Amino acid sequence: FKMPENYQSGAGDPYNAGKLLSRMARIALIADELNLTKERDDFIAKLANYTSLWLLGKTENRLVYDKNWGGIVSCGCQYDDCFGKCKPHCDNGGPPECPSLAEGSFAAGMDFGNGYYNDHHFHYGYILYAAAVVAKFVPSWGEKYYELILLLVRDVANPSPKDSHFPQFRHMDFYAGHSWAGGVFQPYLNGRNQESVSEATNCWYAVALVGDALRDQRVKDIGLTLLGMEVHAAHNYWQLRRHDSDTLPNKFASNGVSGILWSNLIQYQTWFGGTDWELNGIQMLPFTPISEYLLPHDWVEGQIQTFKDSCTGQCVEDGWISLVCMAQAVVDVEAAWKCAQGLDDDVYSPYTAEGNGNSKSNLLYWIATRPRST
Repeated sequence: FKMPENYQSGAGDPYNAGKLLSRMARIALIADELNLTKERDDFIAKLANYTSLWLLGKTENRLVYDKNWGGIVSCGCQYDDCFGKCKPHCDNGGPPECPSLAEGSFAAGMDFGNGYYNDHHFHYGYILYAAAVVAKFVPSWGEKYYELILLLVRDVANPSPKDSHFPQFRHMDFYAGHSWAGGVFQPYLNGRNQESVSEATNCWYAVALVGDALRDQRVKDIGLTLLGMEVHAAHNYWQLRRHDSDTLPNKFASNGVSGILWSNLIQYQTWFGGTDWELNGIQMLPFTPISEYLLPHDWVEGQIQTFKDSCTGQCVEDGWISLVCMAQAVVDVEAAWKCAQGLDDDVYSPYTAEGNGNSKSNLLYWIATRPRST
């Protein structure tokens, strides 16, 4: 795997950067499980370098501290590579020229709304996962970057009311029992919202792993607490039992999955489309060990045929098809092998919308470690 040139210097958004870093971290962990120590160490060395750039604020698109709302936000990148004739870079040059912090809807949409506090737990969850993996194998790196890693933890999951730099638990709603993802650009009549409960789960999993890798029990406990709440909510509000829901009317529950959960509304759509594969895929990615906890057999069994049948065209081109094979493995390992064998390597391209966050190694390892039906 080779990191795309622009993301080697951080000339891109933190969400896709995080997905690419997390992809590398998964491959390193798999290499370690297979005793491929040289390959593992090679990946960790590169991962440490790329991750530290984001922590140190040395990326082209820098993370900066916002005093107004109290948080770490992306400056934004006016991307330019001279049509392939020069090194990818951000024309704005970084602070104080931060296009994602400007006024207006264009700025609010840049970097998936990071500058306006949209989806921080999705974005930083991936980066924290990468940081946890590096710290696991290189404790000295974790010690060196301890405070900087905790800045991202504090941004999404600060537990202290005495911390004047970050709000308490920016995303988690302890009354509702799950996170909200929407930022501060504008109020909606339907209140707050969250789309991908699986990416929220990934963040709290990453926080717990950071605590474990850094030997900080309090951080680990915070991550595990938020993780337990988010997964419980996923099983009740996003993963629906068709015609037998304890939480929603059967007319809606017959969809099998929620797209966007609002304060007073649930929609069968995503922010980027309303196809069955989009709705199912966004509530499953990324596939990591915590997916065993998140994705129960009975729910996946009820969804897999719809997910599989709908995954054509753009679903394949953008790499979502690999998630179909991984979901298939939860209920039918042999069918998952056949699914995987039929995939072209292009579905794992780091330049695709979803393939950039997954890898062939992760797909095959996931399938190989699923229990066979007896």
